This record gives sequence, structure tokens and C-alpha cells, in this order.
Amino acid sequence: MLRPHRWLLLFLLSTSVGCLLPAPTTLPDSPQDGEISSRVEGRLAADEQGGLSDILVTTEHGTVTLTGTVQRAERKAKAAELARQVPGVRRVKNDLEIRATSAP
Repeated sequence: MLRPHRWLLLFLLSTSVGCLLPAPTTLPDSPQDGEISSRVEGRLAADEQGGLSDILVTTEHGTVTLTGTVQRAERKAKAAELARQVPGVRRVKNDLEIRATSAP
């Protein structure tokens, strides 16, 4: 039969094992979804060719969704490219529609 001091020693050894294990590592905080959306909107509004400032930007868990209309396929691709450049964006879902304006 174990004596009381051996029980104490056994208890201390079993609980101290956790102290020897390395602390869990965490990834650095990524920008919050609202902040990502704001940054994407800023990049779209600052585009030199224009026509991207009316795009609706939503972000969920780092996935940016672009909705609205643009006039050309090149502008749709440019919007997605600008969104991908924002830190924290994991994926871009480009739901933009192309609607060319009719000539007068």
C-alpha cells in the first residue's frame, strides 16, 4: 500500500506534466470581416478607371462577396483582383453582373 507522501508525489508528478508541454500556438489575428469589407471598398473606390465604387462588398470568415453591376468583363475581373490584394481575404466570390450601357 502506498503511503500518504507517495500519493502526494504521484499527484504532483501527474499534474506537472502539463507544465512541460509547449503552450499551444495561435495564428495572428486576421482583420475582422467588417474591416476587410471596408478595405476592399476603399480599393474599389480608389481605382483609377472608376466604375467600381457602387459594388456591394460583404465578407464572412474572410470570404469576400462582390455583388452589383459593372459595364465590362474587364471591370469585373479588376474588382476581384483588387479584393484579393486586401490582407485577410481568403477567397473572393465574384457575383458581379455585366450590363453594358446602351449608346444614345
